[in-house]
Amino acid sequence: MQYSFSSASELTELLSVSRSFLRDRRNSGEWQNGIHWTYLNPSNPRSGVRYNTQLCMNWLTCKGTDTHKQAIHAYLKTLQHEPIQALPGRK
Repeated sequence: MQYSFSSASELTELLSVSRSFLRDRRNSGEWQNGIHWTYLNPSNPRSGVRYNTQLCMNWLTCKGTDTHKQAIHAYLKTLQHEPIQALPGRK
């Protein structure tokens, strides 16, 4: 699955919710930083937030279920990379 990220404006339109709804999900911990949302620049929170579109939509329909936990697990697996192999002839 390909994951895309949305701005608050885009996500409020997709989910038919308010900006305060998004903020409340972040502040309550229902949406986790690094999974459901992330800062554009973590060292400067004022830089803005982007939301994992697919996981936020999945949360809305499947919150509190194993289905959503599985969706999170599948997303996290996409973030894991194989170790970089040494170039031939190098130690």
